[in-house]
Amino acid sequence: MTNVMFATIAWIALGVHLVVGVAAFRSGGWRPWLPLLNLTTAACVVAYWVYRWYGYLVQGITWYASDQLIPLYAVLVCALAVISLSGRHQLMALNWMAFVIHGVVALGAVLFATFFRMRLF
Repeated sequence: MTNVMFATIAWIALGVHLVVGVAAFRSGGWRPWLPLLNLTTAACVVAYWVYRWYGYLVQGITWYASDQLIPLYAVLVCALAVISLSGRHQLMALNWMAFVIHGVVALGAVLFATFFRMRLF
């Protein structure tokens, strides 16, 4: 992955977060955009970690329990989004908290990708 590709993905993620945030805030009522974006973001994190878990199990790579906090958070956000999308509970405060955390991470990725150049992967 090149720096340009990483920066482009980071900018797109931040842009999508801004558009969905404004749309969800202005809608006034419950709309599924926020949980859908949270589900998509968390599912991408879990998909990234599946490859790492394979390395832990098959290749004998040493891992620590603290390494699993990020994928645990992603799995919990996926569960939260599925519960919200199923219509049982809206849980909007929790969805907004996860959305803000993802937005801050996207902003950090944009700043990193824009101001620092290095060889990635």
